[in-house]
Formats: sequence, C-alpha cells, structure tokens
Amino acid sequence: LTNVKTFLTFIVVTHHVVCQFSAKQADGLGTYAVDMDMATFQVSGYNSFFPGATWFKNVNQSYFMAAFFFISAYFCPKSMDRKGFRRFVEDKLVRLGGGFLLYSLLLGPIMILFCRAYGGYPVSYEFYVGPPWFILWLLNFTLIYAVIAQFAAPVKMNMPHPVILLLFGAFLSAAFYGVAVGVPQEWQYLGNMVKWWYGIGLYIPFFTAGIIAGRNDWMKSVEEMETWCVWMLRTITVGFWVLIFCTVGGWLSFIPNFNVFMTANSLIPPVYAVPMTLALIQFFHQYFNGTPPSKIAKNAGAAAYTVYIIHPLIYNVWIIAFIAILKAAGVSIWWSQEQTFLYLTVDPATGQPSMLPDGYIWAGWLWTLILSQLTMWPLAHYMRQLPVLNKIL
Repeated sequence: LTNVKTFLTFIVVTHHVVCQFSAKQADGLGTYAVDMDMATFQVSGYNSFFPGATWFKNVNQSYFMAAFFFISAYFCPKSMDRKGFRRFVEDKLVRLGGGFLLYSLLLGPIMILFCRAYGGYPVSYEFYVGPPWFILWLLNFTLIYAVIAQFAAPVKMNMPHPVILLLFGAFLSAAFYGVAVGVPQEWQYLGNMVKWWYGIGLYIPFFTAGIIAGRNDWMKSVEEMETWCVWMLRTITVGFWVLIFCTVGGWLSFIPNFNVFMTANSLIPPVYAVPMTLALIQFFHQYFNGTPPSKIAKNAGAAAYTVYIIHPLIYNVWIIAFIAILKAAGVSIWWSQEQTFLYLTVDPATGQPSMLPDGYIWAGWLWTLILSQLTMWPLAHYMRQLPVLNKIL
C-alpha cells in the first residue's frame, strides 16, 4: 500500500499541474486552455491540450482522494492497538495537525505572497488551506474513529465479493447525486471540505471501509482475488475511462449527441471509484510489491507525505520560471484583475487577452511537471531530516 500512496501522490502533483495549464483550477498561478463562460460552462473554443486534460482531471478527481482516505484509514486500527488511545491521538495531532499547520500558516501563505508579488497584485499575508484540506479532514475522521473505538465493538467482516462492492458503489452514487443537486453550493465547502457531495458520497464511506478493511485484513482477499475478478475490475475501470472521455467529447462537441457531462459528473464518481481503487491496489500488489523494497521506492514512500504538503509551492516556482521565459522571448503576459493569479497573453490583432498558443501550453505543462517532480521529491526527502520537521513529516 505504501507504493500505492506514492503513486497517488505523484498523480496528485500531475493533476494540479494539469489544472493550472487547462482551466486554472488549482493553487497559485494558472492559465486557460479554453474559452468558456464560467457561469454556464458553455465552451466557445479550446486548445488541443484541453480535452485530454479534462479527461485526465475527471478520471483522477472521481477516485484518488477516496483511495487516499481508504488507505490512510486501513492502518488506523492496528496502529491504535499497538500505541493505545492516548499515544495514537498524540501522534496524529503532531503528524496530521502539524502538517496542516505547516502549510496553512507558513508554506501556503509564502506561496500566496510570492505569487501575488510576481503577478503585480497587492501583497498580504493570509491563512491558506489549499490541498492540505485532505490532511485536516483525515485528522477529523481519525479522531472521530479513535473516540468511537473506545466504546464500540470492532466490526468483524470478511471482505465482500467485488461484485457486492460494485453494487455498494452504485448505492453511493445515488447519495452522491442527491447531495450534489440537493445541497446549496454555499454549503459544499463548509469546514474546508472540498465539495460535500464527495465528502458524503465518497470520503466518509471510503474512510469507514478502510477502518473495517484494516481491522479484518482485507488485503489478503485482494491478494488472493480470482483471475476473472481481477480482469472484471480492470475491464470495468477501462470502460469508465472510455465513458468519461465520451462525456468530455459530448461537452466539447467533438462527439455528437452525448451531452451528459454535468449529469455524469454527479453520478459516476462512487460507482467508478470502487473498481478503480480495488484494481489499483491489486495491480500494485501483483506488479510493484518487491520485498524488500528498493531504496528509491522506500525513500519515495517515506517522502510522499511531505511532497503532498509542499507541492503547490514548488510547482508555482517553476510556473514563474516558465512565464519569465515567455517574457524574455517577447510574449506579452496579461494578468487578470477579476480572477487573481490568472495570466493570459495578448492578441496582437485585437489587443485583447487571449489563450496562449497550443505549443506554449504543452511546453509549459511539460516544463512545470518534469521540473516539479524532479525537485520536490529530493527536497521532501531532506526536509524530513530537519529538526522539528522530522517529528511532523
């Protein structure tokens, strides 16, 4: 499972860099590869980067944080058995609470300060949550579990058959859809949860399942899964990838008569997250489960938590370097005053803000992704060895 968490962290970083070069949906500086009415989501034009980027983002967003909650919860029961309630809670407060505060009080505000300064915006300090919203809610769920475990009997349950779990995913989709369409938007980010329809329809169920799985050692069942089940899960997962691509194609009008993008986004995630998570865990067990692990895999697994915390700050450094290269090459950069941190170029024919050319978007994404991944993992490895931080990270 450590290798799965490392992979998921790599995907989170990649996901956020894709966000910043497609529709500026992550933290810090970003640009648009689409001309879209943000109120109605009507698209009037897009660069070649945008369709694949949208597919990639939807494929990830629909499962990867749920998988993080499941895997993190899996280790909780035996950890509390070993440490006892008090030490378990203290350790979680230091590691999770400390990690959250490290970003929201220090690293996040530093990122906001230098992004504001570079974009010519007013500079000010602000408490900033960012991606560690996950760490905050993992801490919340973990502390709730620790308290409940003091008076509730452990749930004894063998891993249900994967087909049963798929049906459970379909049931969760109904709850997911109900919260997505029934709860007002102003409530969806209450308590720094990123979309409560994901919280109720995915994150709470997956965390709960992880607790039950850890208590009853479900990984043995995954390891012993029959071949036909393995290929069923893989086939269903790939089928969802194709379906998600078709929904993107319908939205962007290169696949006719398939305009179900918004509805699909409110239904697909839970029923897709179940087979995707199971298939991913089984795949890594089968192909990436070396014993003992290689030195690189071991160090990457240890550094993954730190990478998750620091990655927005690092990729924004490389985005600034990319923008500086564009400026040096004579490309005009326009900064939005309505949407902070959004940058575009200027159309020389009209003098109006416009999307960067296709080649610049692709080059910026590759530049930022490769250099971010190459620098943040070694940096995280050495940050973990610093005094104080070695207790948190």
